[in-house]
Amino acid sequence: MSVLIVLTILSIWHGNSRALLDQGIPSTPKLPTDEAAYLHQIINQESALRMELEKQITSLQSSVYSFQQEFLAMKTENNIMKGNLSSVQHDVSRLKLENSALLRNMSTINHSAGNTVMFSAYLSTTINNPHVDQTIIFDKTWTNTNNVYNTRSGIFTAPVSGHYLFSLTVTSQSFNTHVNLIYNGKGVVTLIADIHHANYYGRGSLTLIHQMNVGDNMWVSSNDDRITNGILGRNPPLTLFTGHLLQDM
Repeated sequence: MSVLIVLTILSIWHGNSRALLDQGIPSTPKLPTDEAAYLHQIINQESALRMELEKQITSLQSSVYSFQQEFLAMKTENNIMKGNLSSVQHDVSRLKLENSALLRNMSTINHSAGNTVMFSAYLSTTINNPHVDQTIIFDKTWTNTNNVYNTRSGIFTAPVSGHYLFSLTVTSQSFNTHVNLIYNGKGVVTLIADIHHANYYGRGSLTLIHQMNVGDNMWVSSNDDRITNGILGRNPPLTLFTGHLLQDM
C-alpha cells in the first residue's frame, strides 16, 4: 500500500510539473511540507518493515537449520536403534536355536535314561567238567537293571532293540578252556583261556558290540569237553560276563 501511495504522489507531482512546463512557466516543484513529511514517514516505515522481515527470515532460517540438525540427530539415533534391534533379534534367534538344541539333548537324555540296560554278573563257584554246549550260568550280579540277565538260566534277554556292548572274561587251571558267546542259538565268537604251563591259571577276555532286537538272547556256553579242572569261580571273581546298551534303535 505504501508503494502505491508513493507512486500516486509521484504521478501527481509529475502531472503538475508537466502542466507548468506546457504553460511555459519556469518553476521548481516542491511537495507541500505535510506531504513530504508523510512520504518520509512512509519510507521510514517501509525500511523498518524490511528490517523486521529480514530479522524474521534470519530467525526462520536459524530455526530450519536447528530442525535439520535435530532431524539428522534423530535419524542417526534411529539407525543406532535399528542396529541394536537387529542385534537383539539375532541374539534371540541364536538363543532359540540353543534352547531347541538343549531341549533335544534333554529329550535324548531322558529317553536314554528311560532305556538304561546293563548287567554285570560273575561266577561264584567253579564249574567242573562242563559238557559241550553247556550254558555257563553266572550266578551272582553286581548290577542287573530290571533283571535283564537271568541268573538261573544264564541268558541275557534284550528289552529294547539297539547296539549292545558285551565283555567276557574266563579263567581256568591246568587245561585250555574254550567257550562260545551265543546269539539266538548261534555262536558269535570263541574265547580261549590258554594255559602256558602246567598247574598255572589260564585267562581269556573279549569285548564285542552286537546289534540285538527286542527279545533276542545272548549267553555263554562251553564248547570243549576236555575241561577237567573246570571254569574257575570264586569271590573276588575270576570269571565274569557283562553287557549294556550303547544306543537304542
